[in-house]
Amino acid sequence: MDNIFSKETTGGTAAGRKREMRKELKRRRANLPEKYRKDADRQIFRHVISLSEYQSAETIFCYVGTDGEIDTSLILEHILSAGKRLGVPRCIEKGVMEVRSVTSLDQLKPGMYGIPEPDEACPLICPGEIDLAFVPCLSCSRDGRRLGYGGGYYDRYLARTGCRRIALCQEKMTEEAIPAEEWDLRMDGVITEKRIYNVK
Repeated sequence: MDNIFSKETTGGTAAGRKREMRKELKRRRANLPEKYRKDADRQIFRHVISLSEYQSAETIFCYVGTDGEIDTSLILEHILSAGKRLGVPRCIEKGVMEVRSVTSLDQLKPGMYGIPEPDEACPLICPGEIDLAFVPCLSCSRDGRRLGYGGGYYDRYLARTGCRRIALCQEKMTEEAIPAEEWDLRMDGVITEKRIYNVK
């Protein structure tokens, strides 16, 4: 795991350190070899479906990976083929999202930011109905600190759930420490291609 950032080296507030990290980590992600990305995606998928929490969950929240994120298409398809209820995020305004149920990936269309998402005709899933959530990140630490993209969508929404929250991240994108603000939710686990890190 890399450790390119620390409070001593970057200085300033947690918010400022997070901004600096995002810039550097986006550059790092853009330079990851395509073969490494694809191999990591496949191994992360294998780890996901091996989870006992995954196997027992009835309603699963999972994002649609885009722009260098983990490709979640195999996970999404497996959730559906296993007969589970799949909830996919839908942005409804800046910083606010909801989750809607889909029965086919054909129901996903480009949304507010060009990210495939369900439309409002798909059934709404209440936060308390979700058993397990797979969460995107730019980077994550082994202790469950997640660095997102600064919009706060996932922290706001997931704070309303009681489900287990797991971040998906390539091992080469992890950090030893992620600066946190009081509203940043800690993940319950982190899955990389190398292993499953259980936080609590």
